[in-house]
Amino acid sequence: MKSMTGFGRASGTLPDGTEASVVVRSVNHRFLDVSLKLRDEWSAAEPALRRLVAASVGRGHVDVLVRTTRPAARSAAFDPETAARYAAAWREAAGGRALPAELTARDLLALPGVVRTDEPAEPDDASREALVGLVEAALADLDRTRAREGEALRSAVAAIVSRLEAGVSRLEEERVGLVERIQAQLSERVRKIVEGIALDEARLAQEVALLAEKADVAEEIDRLRAHLAEIRRLLGTEGPSGKRLDFLAQELHRETNTAGQKSRELPALRAVLDLKADVEALKEQVQNVE
Repeated sequence: MKSMTGFGRASGTLPDGTEASVVVRSVNHRFLDVSLKLRDEWSAAEPALRRLVAASVGRGHVDVLVRTTRPAARSAAFDPETAARYAAAWREAAGGRALPAELTARDLLALPGVVRTDEPAEPDDASREALVGLVEAALADLDRTRAREGEALRSAVAAIVSRLEAGVSRLEEERVGLVERIQAQLSERVRKIVEGIALDEARLAQEVALLAEKADVAEEIDRLRAHLAEIRRLLGTEGPSGKRLDFLAQELHRETNTAGQKSRELPALRAVLDLKADVEALKEQVQNVE
């Protein structure tokens, strides 16, 4: 089991001297959503990088940030003619405007074309492959953090499932003697209403049976236990299980609501309320599972 939340990074120097650093972050998302940020000169590597992310991450929103610093120019040349034209144009414009007549050396060197440098060549195949390798290393680091978070999630979900199993057993205990209690309550109410009139015991038994059927949560208990058993099974497996866990959490929510609607007695209602609280906690946890 892995979490959809994680962080990874890697850095290094590429064959052409470029310093590169890669940061990968992931958060929960219903599907795989990749956001890749890198400079235009590295755009040829984008398809390979997206394939790497898809192979490493099943679902979640993944941000991949690639920072690169190209090596400095190997040579620089000063163009005196361009500098002279700038200086002459400035003297002409400054005359009569109360401006300094001469430009400083710093001003001249900052103007376009005064200093010419050799621009680094476009990234070659070897540098692109090395960049892909750095992204792969960052994804491996991300995977390790997601695995650690996943183990913590596994423990948290297992603890919630244990509470739910105990809650279902408690709800089942509240079922014991339900028919007899309904019969006693209904008989007493009817006798108070029709005091002195003979009761039709057969009709009373029929009404008790109908009420008991409406109030019985045996089917909901059986389905709750089946869903919890499936969650236990998924906790013992590897690989993506978040979507199935999310579905099972929704089913637990539905069965618990139905049990609450059927319950007629306060102890059973209290057990259902505790189950609902644990189901909500389960839904919150499984949203982070890949």
